[in-house]
Amino acid sequence: MRNRLKEWAQGHVTISVRGKRFERLINMAVREGFQVWNVRRRSPEEGQCDILISDYLRLRSLLRETGCRSKVVRREGLPFWLVRMKMRAGFTTGIFLFFAGLYMLSSLIWSVEVVGTKHISTQEVRQAATKIGIKPWAWKVKLKEPQVLQDQLLEMLPEASYVGVELRGTKAIIQVVEKEQPDPAKVYNPRHLIARKKAVIHRIQAEAGKTVVQVNQFVNKGQVLISGIIGNDQRQGVVAARGKVEGEVWYVANVSVPLSQTRHHYTGEQQSSYYLLAGAYAVRLWPFEQVSFQRFEQSEQRHYLGYGDFQLPIGWKAQTQYEVESEQQKLSREEAISLAKRFARMDVLKKAGEDARIKGEKVLHVKEENGKVYLSVHYSVIEDITEEQPIVSLPPAQQPGADKPNQ
Repeated sequence: MRNRLKEWAQGHVTISVRGKRFERLINMAVREGFQVWNVRRRSPEEGQCDILISDYLRLRSLLRETGCRSKVVRREGLPFWLVRMKMRAGFTTGIFLFFAGLYMLSSLIWSVEVVGTKHISTQEVRQAATKIGIKPWAWKVKLKEPQVLQDQLLEMLPEASYVGVELRGTKAIIQVVEKEQPDPAKVYNPRHLIARKKAVIHRIQAEAGKTVVQVNQFVNKGQVLISGIIGNDQRQGVVAARGKVEGEVWYVANVSVPLSQTRHHYTGEQQSSYYLLAGAYAVRLWPFEQVSFQRFEQSEQRHYLGYGDFQLPIGWKAQTQYEVESEQQKLSREEAISLAKRFARMDVLKKAGEDARIKGEKVLHVKEENGKVYLSVHYSVIEDITEEQPIVSLPPAQQPGADKPNQ
């Protein structure tokens, strides 16, 4: 069985043998223990084979005995490769220096990334990491074991419950898990909840305070809904009124929609360009002349040379432009009204705020004029109508029997 690694390490040659006794030469070489392979006849008086260098040097006596002559056609293996490298000393030195430099650069920390911080500042974590040697341009081999680094960072960051250190290529990643801090109880000042606009009460959810309105009651802007004054006429106190009061509010939205709409669509035409990247500069490689579309959308993909997380500022990018064409589309009256209603709903819900919902919708007026459809729509919207009003002072309690009317 052939040993290809041995053949490459010892070196072998492909020889051309001229003579009528080529087969006898091969048989004698095999009996003598020569390693010969890829034996083939090229012509009646010429054959070829591969043989180790050490065996080729012993082949001379067999050539004389058989009357054949040999010629080396090709040389392969480590010895010949070393000779070629010796003849190209400058090239060999350059390759060695390149790989040595690449190894040295990959042995450095190029960047430090901090993840997981919310209340602890990233700068504080970086300063702590710098004190224990985790910083850009630090040698990775000089750093301590990750577990030791994690324990040291944990001591320097008392607000963290866990700190993990991972060296990924040329990047150091510090994962921080902060301690759970209970949210401080929010302190509310004494206050009323009042109506911020006219409405009809739809639903009341009082958490603290005294409800002073009822469902289906009409209220004006500024009217107290949930009072922060509790107690009776003889004994009163103040609290921060809390809760939610939903009311039915009315809006009138006026919207206009053009009957002629401009729509954009892709034509199917596109052009790809390729650029060489060097830092912040880009040089176009192909095509030499670029077709310019009047309207287009563009996408690009960037690729940089590197290994793992080690990345060089050299690469290339592919940029593709897709031609876009404008088209005028004529809307029917019904389509324009439907589009206007959608715009009106969006506008009303934006004014009403979060959690608002439309209860009813009624078109008040529709008019088509100057290539536009004008729409007026009335909406009934259920929304939260509360806002805060601080309690400045507590009204004086009424004394029993005071200010009684004369009989």
